[in-house]
Amino acid sequence: MRGMPILRSTWRPHRSTLVWTALAAGLPATSAAALVDVRESTGNADIALLILAAVLVVAMSRRPGPVVVAAGSAALSYDFFHTVPYHSFTIANGNDQVATLVLGLLALGIGLAATRAARSYEELVLIVAVATMSQAVPEPARLIVSHSGLDACLAVLVFVTALSIPISAFASLGSHLRRIGVAIVAGMLVLPALAWVVSRLVVAGALRHGVLVVGLAPTEIASVAAVSLAGGDATVAACVLVVTTMITVGGAGLALRLLGEAANLDALSLLGHLALIVGAPMIIGLFVRARVARLARFEDSLARLSIALVTLLVWLVASQVRLSRSYVGVAGALLLFLAGSAALGAALAWRAPKPVATAVLLSTSMRDFAIAAGVAVAAFGASSSAPLGLYGVLVILWGMAVATRNRLRARVPT
Repeated sequence: MRGMPILRSTWRPHRSTLVWTALAAGLPATSAAALVDVRESTGNADIALLILAAVLVVAMSRRPGPVVVAAGSAALSYDFFHTVPYHSFTIANGNDQVATLVLGLLALGIGLAATRAARSYEELVLIVAVATMSQAVPEPARLIVSHSGLDACLAVLVFVTALSIPISAFASLGSHLRRIGVAIVAGMLVLPALAWVVSRLVVAGALRHGVLVVGLAPTEIASVAAVSLAGGDATVAACVLVVTTMITVGGAGLALRLLGEAANLDALSLLGHLALIVGAPMIIGLFVRARVARLARFEDSLARLSIALVTLLVWLVASQVRLSRSYVGVAGALLLFLAGSAALGAALAWRAPKPVATAVLLSTSMRDFAIAAGVAVAAFGASSSAPLGLYGVLVILWGMAVATRNRLRARVPT
């Protein structure tokens, strides 16, 4: 009709939404198809969990629409590839019908929750998803680890982290040096002993060695970011990170000998290995940051690169995990270690100013899973690094939990 406006829909899907929707349809189905070769040796519950991880990856889009598509794809692909009769959308067994329905509902609920979480904590959601996905297709990561990929990635991460630490930040530490020194010494003495005690919960062998070396690790590289998010003093955390890293480089071999777990360990070889992949990148990175003032402009980019490298390390280390009943003891031991190190951090932070207390708590309780993996590989072989992927997820969850609690208490919008 003349004079009447023509009503047109103003909604047009954004190109990225279309891409994520296509990924949501294909990624769970691809994961389910990739697991066909192991369906005779792997329980359906484990397969469903691995397909669910694909939905978590889609949740990184922060869009509920693609998550709904991914949940439907997860249920349908599980039905098609992993319920009898295979390659059909009919289900002969009543239990499989219930399992398919539960998978779809869980994928929808967890995916939507992860979508919300990804708006504030995309790093955490991504790391959990990658750790789980590493169990679905572990062989590429294991191949990379077997060709020294873990060492190379760790060296790059240490270098990038050092580039992000301004040398001027250390000038303001004078009033906190005593507390920082006590925290460093206490961690150096208490945490190896604590790790040795909890490792007794694990059957002797590679997994026990993996738990043991957690206590020898320095402060977690990601703890500086966690302290900052929690409103703590990031400079204190950075100082503890640098000093504890150097202590690990110089003392890990001796500590393993004192703990009686490495009778055949070549301490000089381990020292050289850690000096090459941790000590040298740290020193070079700090030197470059001191000499190149322009790097201060790229701190956000360096932070994003660090997150990407941590995620890659989680994938590489978690790929060494071969889930079995023995991991019940591993998980229990790591949780006890995390609780004990958090208690130590809280004690060391007592009566300190709140920003310093937060930094001491997190820098004490968050130990670096990647450097621990480097120690484990150098001292005991790649299989001993398997528990470190699980510990990495746990310790990052802990750091984000503290940051969330502090932000809520301060009533700072997320």
